[in-house]
Amino acid sequence: MTNTQAKKIEKEQLRECAFRKPSERSTEHEMRERNRRLYLAMLMGNNFESKAKIVFNTLEGYKEVFTTVWATTEKFILLKGGIHIPIEAIAHVEVEHISTTKQLPDFLTYY
Repeated sequence: MTNTQAKKIEKEQLRECAFRKPSERSTEHEMRERNRRLYLAMLMGNNFESKAKIVFNTLEGYKEVFTTVWATTEKFILLKGGIHIPIEAIAHVEVEHISTTKQLPDFLTYY
């Protein structure tokens, strides 16, 4: 699955989505990397108002949303307005780079 195949949608449209696991099976390493990126997206969103591009699978195919991740749990990521996405449906996460005017704290340089 390439990101160009994902249909871009607005965060508010997520309520209408019927999620499912990505069609391609993830390795243990890929799942750890996805979870690491989701955690980083949450930290960056809460501390620097950064957004993340999240590609996920639905019954209608892959979709993409560009939004701020407010929280992560074992099974879901939580967005503004009580909207959530099941982590098992997420195929790819890209964290927005912050501007050079903001200084990254040392603990984030490891991510």
